[in-house]
Amino acid sequence: MEKLIVACVQQRMRLPDTLDSYRDDLRRFLRVAANKRARLVIFPELAGMMVAPSLLRGTQATLFKRMDRAQRRQASLWEKLGGQMAGVAARLLNVDLRRLFQGLLDVDAAVFWQAYVDLFGGLAKEFDMTIVAPSAYLPDPLDGVIRNIAAVFGPTGDLLGYQAKGLLHSEDADLAQPGAEWRVIPTDVGRIGLMLGSDMLYPEVGRLLAYQGAEILVGQAAASERALYEKLRAGMLARMQENQLFAAVSFLVGPNEFGRRPERAAFVGKSAILAPQELTPESSGILVEMSNVRSESVLAAVWDFPALQLLWEATDTPIRSLTSMQQMAPMLAALYQQLNRLPKHPEQHVLPDHAHEDHNSVKLHHLDDLPVLASVTARWPLAANHHETPLHHEQDIDDPLIELPQAEDEPAAFLRAARAHPGVEPPEVEEETQEMDALLEPKPKEDGGGLGTGD
Repeated sequence: MEKLIVACVQQRMRLPDTLDSYRDDLRRFLRVAANKRARLVIFPELAGMMVAPSLLRGTQATLFKRMDRAQRRQASLWEKLGGQMAGVAARLLNVDLRRLFQGLLDVDAAVFWQAYVDLFGGLAKEFDMTIVAPSAYLPDPLDGVIRNIAAVFGPTGDLLGYQAKGLLHSEDADLAQPGAEWRVIPTDVGRIGLMLGSDMLYPEVGRLLAYQGAEILVGQAAASERALYEKLRAGMLARMQENQLFAAVSFLVGPNEFGRRPERAAFVGKSAILAPQELTPESSGILVEMSNVRSESVLAAVWDFPALQLLWEATDTPIRSLTSMQQMAPMLAALYQQLNRLPKHPEQHVLPDHAHEDHNSVKLHHLDDLPVLASVTARWPLAANHHETPLHHEQDIDDPLIELPQAEDEPAAFLRAARAHPGVEPPEVEEETQEMDALLEPKPKEDGGGLGTGD
């Protein structure tokens, strides 16, 4: 394989009435990807939950479906009125979709898994693609435990492998258990290392997948606040660059109906297709990125594997070959063994005395003991009367690119601004589906531009 066209889907959370309705919605994205000649298509974290509404029965579930139908652009006047009435009834009855879904997992988890496999396996075969299906809270095929799982399907429709989220967000905690390991998934388009949500924030996860032979790093995310989205984006860029691999990250957007009450902030994010900085315009690490944090999108770009191989051989920063595992492996092993013996109480941050008995072990440092970090953290908290301009304003949230001011004297103005305006939501934008690509010769540009798919 020399070059691969990859498509990354930014999908909006909905509550489809039927599985056929959700299948038709997925075909919109896959038709765009097929028109771009994509062989690999990536969906976002938790978008697989849209399989669940079709399996939910009863009046309460119907109320949510009617509310969702009323919010769609093509909804009739009658559907909009019905949705408003359903919303009033749902509030009066204190209906909780998350609780209804928990009941489905208790009774019909196996049915949910089979519907998920049949749906995405069938679409992979129909479009002759490798699909990284969206994650959902599903029973692990090995032990039946509910985990946040994403599966990968080949062009024949076969299940090639799956990955469970290992590092759970607070939104996952009451529904799922963490996965136990990260394994590379072999496919026709390359060996895929899959990271879900918080997994992208830890260098060890990306390096573990890279040393297992991953050729592609794939991230799936569902961020219910802007700060979390920015962290996940930065984390995926770092995992890509520090391992010198091609990567992509797909974000879920739209209403968070399955979230915990009352913290149901809408999902936001900008999906992106990434490559090492040396292979991208302006050395940004980004081949193409969604221009809006709330709209649906299909992104497409080319990954040039011969160019990547040449980079490994000719770069002035040969990260992959300079890393001395003979030197680092015993140090890391000793470090993690000591960390595993740390007390679990949050107020205790240092090793107990007996942990230092091994004179050959690696010494652990508190961050504030390190010279550089100590000089930074000593500047917190800021003086109460200190005033600064926030890094960026809330109205800039949907701008394609946000120009940040020059480095400031203190780093916490945006925290003050958030506290001064709690609960402020970014302005809503009209629901739309876009497609963007980087299939031509890469050139510097500020905005990917969006085109309606017409589907």
